[in-house]
Amino acid sequence: MKRIILTFTLGVLVLTANGQTREQLTEQAKIYSASGDNVNGEKVLKLIIGLDSNYVSNYWYWSNLGVFQINLGKQPEALNSFNTAIKLNPKFVLAYTNRAKLYRSLNEREKALKDYNTALEIDPYNQPALNDLGLMCVNSKDFATARSYFEKLLSRFPDDYLVASNLANVKKSQGDYLGALAEFSKLIEDHPNDASLYNNRADLFLKTKKYDKAMIDVNKSLEISPEYVVALITKGEIYYENGDFENACKYFNLGLSKGFQRDRIEGYLSKCK
Repeated sequence: MKRIILTFTLGVLVLTANGQTREQLTEQAKIYSASGDNVNGEKVLKLIIGLDSNYVSNYWYWSNLGVFQINLGKQPEALNSFNTAIKLNPKFVLAYTNRAKLYRSLNEREKALKDYNTALEIDPYNQPALNDLGLMCVNSKDFATARSYFEKLLSRFPDDYLVASNLANVKKSQGDYLGALAEFSKLIEDHPNDASLYNNRADLFLKTKKYDKAMIDVNKSLEISPEYVVALITKGEIYYENGDFENACKYFNLGLSKGFQRDRIEGYLSKCK
């Protein structure tokens, strides 16, 4: 829920709040968004909306207000803001995808799916909708459908390497190890400083019992990002599969100390004191 869009085609501005025009307030909201000042961002957008309740582009402001409110933990207020944006402009895709993200955070899966599908009816290749739907399918282990969403997205946006990485992970989950390896290797070639890509390929090597290659990749991942918790756990798994439980537990405990969820590695911890 990080998408703040505050670029507008503005006409002649005469209404002011606190001596500032809508254009000036919009620029201020951009600054607050960039700095993460959600409290003042919310205040400024309310001022802008209050200038003229009938202003033609108020749906933009309502949607962005909802994003600030999400970041403040004001979920009911955010829902109202997204609802208002959609009421003002039923074809405004971003409001649907933002509301869908809110529904996901509230575990209202069916409502989220409905909003994402509405977004795709308006914009069949909408990136947030297709990617998020794919991730929802991954979470429910419907890898075939997830793959279809990611492949559709890449057919239009072939340079979206985060989606390509998601697709590679889906192939890995489906047991298409050769396909996944080709994807990860190409991604690493194009983005050699992305720690997550090396970790993902390390996990693939781990699954195919190529432990030496897995260790090389996970070490590269941690060289790029020493605090990357997932890579710490992957390194522990590599040691574990090699029977080196002392080092495995060292990395598992290090990952846990940095916030990794204990229940995700509970099966390994029986070897740890």
